[in-house]
Amino acid sequence: MESSRLDQYVDQASQFAQDNKRVLAAAGITAVAATSLYLLRRRNLGRPPTSGPYPQSSLPADAYDLVIVGAGPSGSTTAYFSAHKGLKVAILEKESFPRDKYCGDAVCTPAIKILEEMGVMQELQANNEAHFADAGGFVSPAGISYIGASVEKLGEAAACAVKRINLDMRMAYAARKAGAELREEFEVTAADFDQQQGLWTVSSGDGVKVKARLLVIADGATSRLATKLGYCTEPPRGVCSRAFVEGGTHNTDFDGVCFYQKESLPGYSAIFKHPNDELNYCYYLIPHGKEGFCGDVHESDLKRLHEGAIKNDPFISQALGPNAKIERMKAASLRLGGQGLRTTYDDHLVIIGDAAGHIDPLTGEGIHTAIMGGKAAAETAISMRATGDYSAASTSQYEHKWNHLYGYDFGKSRAGAALIYKYPILLDACANEMQRKGDAMMSKWAEVMTNMRPKSYFLRPDVALPLGCAVVREFWNQKIIGRSNDYSKGGSR
Repeated sequence: MESSRLDQYVDQASQFAQDNKRVLAAAGITAVAATSLYLLRRRNLGRPPTSGPYPQSSLPADAYDLVIVGAGPSGSTTAYFSAHKGLKVAILEKESFPRDKYCGDAVCTPAIKILEEMGVMQELQANNEAHFADAGGFVSPAGISYIGASVEKLGEAAACAVKRINLDMRMAYAARKAGAELREEFEVTAADFDQQQGLWTVSSGDGVKVKARLLVIADGATSRLATKLGYCTEPPRGVCSRAFVEGGTHNTDFDGVCFYQKESLPGYSAIFKHPNDELNYCYYLIPHGKEGFCGDVHESDLKRLHEGAIKNDPFISQALGPNAKIERMKAASLRLGGQGLRTTYDDHLVIIGDAAGHIDPLTGEGIHTAIMGGKAAAETAISMRATGDYSAASTSQYEHKWNHLYGYDFGKSRAGAALIYKYPILLDACANEMQRKGDAMMSKWAEVMTNMRPKSYFLRPDVALPLGCAVVREFWNQKIIGRSNDYSKGGSR
């Protein structure tokens, strides 16, 4: 019965199709056309205009294609690659080189490759200003430690240590050598946009003015200019310390180790080795929780934590030894994961580096993102000069680029910071698995933490399943057996 009724429906449908061939054909053509139009519009969505009102010939003789405020890693990278392609570039630095900057000094692999492209890494190595890390690792909140060699597994160092006083100067001078005009001791006090001319006028405190089609804001985490123009709506929430340790006065025999003290999670402290056996001892407080707090500690606790770890952390005190000559702590603000920024682009404007909050919200590392983003800004500037369009439709390409390079990972980094704050056992499990698997697991950790792989790499079955088993092992050891915390015992396993 049901079968015959189905046959009847099929016959009726066939007859309807025969009687309405033209109608169905027209409907089909319309559907195909609509679908094609939708796909075409979707493909073109976000594409910049192919022409604009400001061709190169319209640029006044006394103006630049772009003016960059700040000659840190991001600004100098933008200046180098823009000038290298023939753009007229002015880069304004409020201090004179060499000048210092306080941070952990770790330069990750993606940035190393760009520095090689600029010729900067070769200069740093020739002058013994870069130390490539091989022996590295971390100590978990329960005091489980692993230090391994990553170069053999990765085929290259995951990071190198370079003092910012050397890195920033070499990069700025490379930009100047490429053709950018570097103006030192130029403190920007104002930036005004002339809508009719399509030009920015950037002014210094002593009345000097620089005009340009594109304004690139690269003046650091506090970014006075982005704040003044209304693009940055709040002060940075993270903070880090730095203290150099004189070579030959310590006991450190590794290149770089992070120490995840439970009190300051999701933050951490670290020791990185520089050339000539010098060390950088630093402490990072990563924002998490209510305003002003970085987990269970406040930004104002930085000095206490920094100095307390030197004396009381068994791993750090052992690495430094009783005779370490440590300079006085210095500190700097961190703006992580785009915190406080309304946007990183607008008509005739882009914001890059620390000023844009391009610091990883899990690791606190920002040199590699600054350099990668700086190159993306240069590529956008080069494209805009070719088309003559500097509207937000064109500058938005810069945001697409940095999101593709590293911004997509910021959300996962924030989630990772929240997880390790709430569940420190996850870090214990990672260290446990490294002790079992050795450098193979250590190299995976290094790749993720240095932006060579996305944070989602930890979710791959071949990585997640062993880590899940390690979490179970650690839960058993800590909660069932009651294994003592190695931090409390004053030594590593």
